[in-house]
Amino acid sequence: MGIDMMEKKKRQRVSSTQAQLDGITRTAQRNEIIYQLLHGLISRGQALKTLRIEVLGINQVRYCQIAHISRQTLSDIENDKGNYSVETINQAFKPMGLELGIVPISKKIIHEVMTKQS
Repeated sequence: MGIDMMEKKKRQRVSSTQAQLDGITRTAQRNEIIYQLLHGLISRGQALKTLRIEVLGINQVRYCQIAHISRQTLSDIENDKGNYSVETINQAFKPMGLELGIVPISKKIIHEVMTKQS
């Protein structure tokens, strides 16, 4: 198998026949991705791509129509490339109900805050 074919197989495609998730499963997947992002287990770009594919089940073109960003911008963000403004990043994440914010650098502090008993 050639390098081009191997690269194509690595790429994740959104199938038009992908099963639709129920609301509970979609919420659980979204929350897991946010958890991984907050704990530094995945990058911002990986989170956006996973949310788009696994939670919404839509391709880049459709997501760009919803988010009002270009496909190149979405591709760059999902691949952790480029140096986009806060406004552009927020526009990309807006359909997911997310935006950039100030969070502690220390994962220990994030854990302490997230597990705080009221």
